[in-house]
Amino acid sequence: MATKVYVSLNGAVTEAVGTQPKDALLFAPSKKSMTQVILEQRKTRRSNSQFIKERLEEAFRR
Repeated sequence: MATKVYVSLNGAVTEAVGTQPKDALLFAPSKKSMTQVILEQRKTRRSNSQFIKERLEEAFRR
């Protein structure tokens, strides 16, 4: 199964066919489900928050 690629140019989104201009934004739909994407985002956000907390604690200990 081929994944379709879409192009956004001047506010219009169409299926990309052939050569596209340099200023066009190309994108393809994710193969992940919405649940997978949300879970990954939550995990990343928790990890980032923990990292920031650790760095702040370290900065204030000095």
